[in-house]
Amino acid sequence: MKKILVSGLNPAWQKTLIFPALQWGEVNRAAEADQTASGKGINFARAAKSWGKADALVLQFAGGLTGKLLTDVLDQEQIRHITAVSEARTRVCTTVISENPHSVTELIEPSARIPEETVARLFRMAVKELPETDALAVCGTYPPGVSQDFYASLIGEASRAGKFVLLDSFMNVEQSLQAGVSLLKVNQEEIFKLSGRQDIFSAIGDCREKYPVKMIAVTAGPDNGYFFNGRELYQLAPPEISKVANTIGAGDTCSSVMLSEIVNGTDPMEAFLLGLSAASASCMTQVCAYYDRNTALELRRSAAAPELIKTY
Repeated sequence: MKKILVSGLNPAWQKTLIFPALQWGEVNRAAEADQTASGKGINFARAAKSWGKADALVLQFAGGLTGKLLTDVLDQEQIRHITAVSEARTRVCTTVISENPHSVTELIEPSARIPEETVARLFRMAVKELPETDALAVCGTYPPGVSQDFYASLIGEASRAGKFVLLDSFMNVEQSLQAGVSLLKVNQEEIFKLSGRQDIFSAIGDCREKYPVKMIAVTAGPDNGYFFNGRELYQLAPPEISKVANTIGAGDTCSSVMLSEIVNGTDPMEAFLLGLSAASASCMTQVCAYYDRNTALELRRSAAAPELIKTY
């Protein structure tokens, strides 16, 4: 099975609270509650495990009681991880779901600063692992104490070794984008912020001119996504679903399934369509990055064909 090293430096202990009807400014009693390990890297690995075509190894920091809870869950789920244990307590993120009217709100704690020696130790472990992997996925933000150099240096190491590199991040990634990214995957709001543009054609063009990125995949929730293959820009409609339970982790699911397919030789745009289908399936479950693979494949069969909208 193909192997993917997943850099998810900012994991979280995830709480999900579900309310029949949330009323801000009032006392609200949850009808359901759930807790699990999360964060973009963990969500990526969890989604890859469900898809079953690549083995993901998570690279992360963890500390304190929440860090222990997090790594225990990964071990129970048999998700492989390289964890640099830190004095910094792992943050808690809380998803608040209101069923009527339906809304999903994410509350994110600040991340604690990671000691310099812990950062250096994790980087050494990552570089040691790279020769045994087929691809690198760099997911999300990095906590205080970690600089842009970590991502950029790791991407550079992977690129020079001929590994496929997916970047699923947009904050302070300019240095990383110059280091050898094969595929940039972001949502529409993120590419607008990254490029400073407010329309998809200009945003893609700006990234194409500024950075040596081979491909760009852009999601937009239930709206049309976009795929740039280096020459042409295609518009893709994600599959429609009847009910949305929780949208958190859908983007991570898309990245995971897409890269799992690419490392197995699937055409990248078809891989993106499969990723969008799995992301839609994950929105149908209440726990982030959980989905039914057969449901995802059924949704892919219902998706419309991509539409060419611009040639650069």
